[in-house]
Amino acid sequence: MIINSETKEKIPYVNIWVENENVGTTSNEKGEFKLEIDSTKIILFSAIGFETKKISSDVIKEILELKPITTELDEVIISSKKSTQEFIIGEFKKSKINHYFGCGIKPWITARFFKYNDKYEKTPFLKKIRVLTRSDVKDSKFNIRLYGANEKGEPENYIYDQNIIGIAKKGKKTTEIDISELNIEFPENGFFIAIEWLIIEDNKYEYKYTMEGSRKKIDGISYEPAIGTIPAETDENSWIFNQGKWKKVWKNVGTNKKNEEKYSLMAIELTLTN
Repeated sequence: MIINSETKEKIPYVNIWVENENVGTTSNEKGEFKLEIDSTKIILFSAIGFETKKISSDVIKEILELKPITTELDEVIISSKKSTQEFIIGEFKKSKINHYFGCGIKPWITARFFKYNDKYEKTPFLKKIRVLTRSDVKDSKFNIRLYGANEKGEPENYIYDQNIIGIAKKGKKTTEIDISELNIEFPENGFFIAIEWLIIEDNKYEYKYTMEGSRKKIDGISYEPAIGTIPAETDENSWIFNQGKWKKVWKNVGTNKKNEEKYSLMAIELTLTN
């Protein structure tokens, strides 16, 4: 079980990876997790609002503590004036997208960078995030992390230090998350919207498939939802958290002509307001 080292409260949705390997899981709502490994490994624990922890698997006990991060938030002035202006970034057409990225059985995190532009000055606050999702189960959950960028351009340093949970209805949907009450202002250095898959029972989808050249049915498992992607010419704004570290996305291979040899940019739309 994973708990807060100060409050002793259970920590849900902790991202757990075997360092330098494509093996991982997620803690459930009670902070519980199960990770099967065949030898002693270094395990990485990452959760919003907590320091990332690396620890050898042979010293992990029944209770693991994560230390909260002390976050200095900028002063926010709240007035009674209603929002009168909106500006949309990354607008996409649901009907035009048929390519998706799914996590399979690993707790991937994929991030899209949004650059700052002077034309956002009149609508500087983040209002809502819209994500194209496709889910084979009812009400699958995913987590949103909001990061700044470090000197290498990688996602680092949260601009909001709590989980933002999105709920994707079954089928191909545009899932909307209202973040207007968080009073987050668009950082002048830009920021990342990261989608984190949760390896929890409610997201589990079991299916059967046939390998090429075989008639035998094989059992498969995925954790929903899949996220729609837009073909991009460069990997400039797309990162993925793999094997416990951030990497640039790779080129698509073996896909349709529209996406072949291009990069996958997450179908994420951001609405700004004043």
